Amino acid sequence: MKKLLALALVLVMLLSLTACGGKDDNTTDTPTGGSAIETGLFTLNYDAGVWTYYEEETSNEEDYCSVLLQIPDPEDSEYYLIEAEIEVSIDEPYDFREDLVYYGFDQYEYEVNKKYETVSIGGVDLLKYDDGYTLKYFNRIENAGATVEIDIDADDSSDARIADLLNGIKFNLTDIGNEDGPWEWEGTPFSASAKSAPAGSLTIESNWIELDEYISTYETFDHSVAAVKDTVYLLVDGELRKYTLSGGKLTFVNTITLDEDDYTSVEATSDGTLWLSGSMNDIVCLKNDTVSATYEDIDDLAMHPSGSWGIDYFTSSECEKITFSGGTYTATAMNFAEVDTIMHLNVDENNIYVCGSDADSNHKVFVYGADGKLKTTLCDAEGESLGSITFMAQSKNGYIGFDGNMRDVLLWDNNGKFVAEISDSDLFSTSYPWFCNSALLSDGSIVTIMTEEREDRSATELIVFTVKGF
Repeated sequence: MKKLLALALVLVMLLSLTACGGKDDNTTDTPTGGSAIETGLFTLNYDAGVWTYYEEETSNEEDYCSVLLQIPDPEDSEYYLIEAEIEVSIDEPYDFREDLVYYGFDQYEYEVNKKYETVSIGGVDLLKYDDGYTLKYFNRIENAGATVEIDIDADDSSDARIADLLNGIKFNLTDIGNEDGPWEWEGTPFSASAKSAPAGSLTIESNWIELDEYISTYETFDHSVAAVKDTVYLLVDGELRKYTLSGGKLTFVNTITLDEDDYTSVEATSDGTLWLSGSMNDIVCLKNDTVSATYEDIDDLAMHPSGSWGIDYFTSSECEKITFSGGTYTATAMNFAEVDTIMHLNVDENNIYVCGSDADSNHKVFVYGADGKLKTTLCDAEGESLGSITFMAQSKNGYIGFDGNMRDVLLWDNNGKFVAEISDSDLFSTSYPWFCNSALLSDGSIVTIMTEEREDRSATELIVFTVKGF
């Protein structure tokens, strides 16, 4: 695979080729005529006539060492044929565990059942991942508190020059008796008691909703929730899960199979239809858990509860009002002129909430009617910028918003006057969550989902609360 190199790297390559027979702090000649790179955590003997070593990309710290090498394209010096990066980090295990999941390894099978074969490189045993585009060797060396990674970018992972390079690696890790923290099945799942907090003349209440089995995730932001009567749908890591809400608990029913796994938003309309969108997929409608309709050429869709129309938006203020009828739709331009960049948009019975920045980059909530006319603009207590609003709703008492970036629940009266700010710790007993998404329940309360890292750092969980009193 040919990759474009920056001009600065080309100049460094020429300098490296000129100096490959010399000695400096990192590179010395070996008796065989090759070159050696020495770091505190590994050494590498390599053929300097084949590989170009980028010394300026080298890190040689006590807790992190890395090197970058490439085989230049002989026909075009701005490209390379193979790139290799070797890294060793003395660190906590959490990034490694995330990589396990990302590259398709099951954590429990890895740790408990020792399911996966390894390859011995440089004196350590490494997992191998090869999908035809990415070749990766990696593992956690627990007693040394170290994570080892070798990343190869090449068209052909069987190229003999890669094997020669790997044979020249020697890792220098010390057994310090390190023991990593608990895995997710060993840790303590999140729990919380009911809490309340004053908000002007109101008292806002929250209740933690227990899942019959915890959900761990390495995705902080892109999770979504929808509700149809006493049924709650959680869209987590592209998987749509159905639950029954009763007695302060969510009981798992089943997982609904989707054709794609990169949907990021699910909404329910009053007829019980689920609308899924995200990642430039077709809009998919589910009725009774089966696909009832699909719509093409719509980006992100925020639906009106009636199910008859919604707003197609991305980041620009120039959006479209989508009207559905008979399995087809019509699109009408709708420009939210007061908004410069849209971050989030949701629609309730009477309002379109456009959460984004104005021309001065201040994050606000612009409240429009169905006709696209601005009703009010919601700001913080000083009339200035908010953080990142991920959901808005209105009751007879005014507006309520969930600020994911500031971890606050915010309230305004019906005229847009700021009323109160409640921190996540005061209302939810959380420490540093992200408010992902929320939905209205049939009793007028809100079900809200967030991600929160456990105190013992064994997992980041998706957690669920209901909020009422607004």
